Amino acid sequence: MKRTLAAAALLLAWPAVAAAHVGSPDVFLDAQAGPYRVLITVRPPHAIPGVADVEVQSPANELSRVQIVPLPLTGPGAQFAPTADLAVRAANIPSLFTGHLWMMTAGSWQVRVTVHGNRGDGTISVPVPTLPQTTLAMTTPLRVLLATFMLLLCGGFVAIASAIAREGRLGAGETPGPAAVRRGRIAGTVAVLLTIAVVLLGNWWWAAEASAYARYVYKPLETMPSLAADGRLTLTLRDPGWIASRRIDDFVPDHDHLMHLFVVSPSLDRFYHLHPRRVEPGAFAQPLPDLPAGEYELFGDLVHATGVPETVTGRFTTAGVAGRLIDGDDSEWAGGRESVGAGLTRTVKDGRIVWDYDGMPIAARKLTVFAFRIENTDGSPADDLELYMGMPGHAVFVKRDRRVFAHVHPAGSAPMAAMQIAAGTIATTPHNHVAALPPAVSFPYGFPESGDYRIFVQVKRRGVVQTAAFDATVSR
Repeated sequence: MKRTLAAAALLLAWPAVAAAHVGSPDVFLDAQAGPYRVLITVRPPHAIPGVADVEVQSPANELSRVQIVPLPLTGPGAQFAPTADLAVRAANIPSLFTGHLWMMTAGSWQVRVTVHGNRGDGTISVPVPTLPQTTLAMTTPLRVLLATFMLLLCGGFVAIASAIAREGRLGAGETPGPAAVRRGRIAGTVAVLLTIAVVLLGNWWWAAEASAYARYVYKPLETMPSLAADGRLTLTLRDPGWIASRRIDDFVPDHDHLMHLFVVSPSLDRFYHLHPRRVEPGAFAQPLPDLPAGEYELFGDLVHATGVPETVTGRFTTAGVAGRLIDGDDSEWAGGRESVGAGLTRTVKDGRIVWDYDGMPIAARKLTVFAFRIENTDGSPADDLELYMGMPGHAVFVKRDRRVFAHVHPAGSAPMAAMQIAAGTIATTPHNHVAALPPAVSFPYGFPESGDYRIFVQVKRRGVVQTAAFDATVSR
């Protein structure tokens, strides 16, 4: 390896809310359930226990009934499904079925979907990580309403206690005397003190419960990057003390690699897809390729043995790296900072990649299938596509401010390792070269919020990874 042109100038951790993806918690799937192609969206709850929203759509509108049920991804509970809920057909979209499921604990779950139609039945499981992101905030109107009820109850209790002490011994029509009035005042004072004590005790209990749940809220693994003089990047992971059980030495391969590391420049004009090796439990190392001077941000995809995926984040600044040549499954892309433009053809080595964009506005929180054609230089369909790490292609969706990051495959946003666990196996998917792959690839995804995004699309032709970048503007 070449030596660096200069050592790193600054390295620092970048705190961010990260889970399966950064800022993109919904799970999307495009797969076969028996004889039917189905598009599935699962929106996990932000607070646990909470309700997940499930959408199941048949593009061919072939389904007559859809059943959904939540169950653990692993363990005995995964083998004994409770009674399934019946999803409801949407009134305005006949091909769409919707339902809601309670997710009771944090960890690794699955939503089992069973579909029925004229061609028989089909079942598929969608792995869903349930990572509590926040506590449910109490709205101002609810606060006012509860405070009003509390004052009424406290005032009523004091008034009743005082009245009982003052008038409980009187006969019919008898007026309270000085002694009775004094008893009422004493009882009222005691009731006020007792009410204050109960309110303070309740407030203490509420604060203790809130503090306990705050420790239950998901805390992403922290990443400490360091860059050596020879261009070797080391990522050390640390558990910040999330109360839920989690390890940093139980990662399983996803597409033959324990970590998929994406390095991007803040302007998204440079993109690197790398695969660090584990050097010790909780630590990964990667010799970097050539890097111009500047700041870079890191997104590292990992999958625990439980099936829970995590994306760790980091940031470093370097004065420049003269590193190794890109080879194997690693890849890089460099382009202009200007907008690439939706629907435009992107020129790549020996051909081009075309986004089949219909020009319709892209809405946030709506599942969309992003389809791309791979062509030769003359515009004819490519006939030499190969599997890239077991998939016809990979796509990365990044918001311009990098607050949203999602690594998506043609089957969806769930990692293949978790899909294999849901299917009852963690065997590695064969990654042999396959001839006659279709000259097209698509990715199901729904942007979590409006804004400007860049989409990186990667395919492999004749052993060479090709990357194209497209820009998209997402409306509310």
